[in-house]
Amino acid sequence: MPNMLNLTTDLGDVDLVFSPAGPLIGYEQWNENAVFAQLEPGLIIAVASIDDVIESKTKANRPKDLRTLPYLESLRDELRRQSEE
Repeated sequence: MPNMLNLTTDLGDVDLVFSPAGPLIGYEQWNENAVFAQLEPGLIIAVASIDDVIESKTKANRPKDLRTLPYLESLRDELRRQSEE
């Protein structure tokens, strides 16, 4: 089984990572910090928290992941500012 499945959709690219880098192991640990999003009525999905994604990309240390870190860190900071308002 591959470690990652890269998908291209009408809404953009999606990487499904089966064994993310970092200290979290297995669905249960990732799910503890997950954010839940309703895509449409009756369809709710769990998405890894921004902090967990940043940590995983940092640990993976791949050039394409490292390039995304400034954007993700900025997004995390903006989300925190909005939640404080």
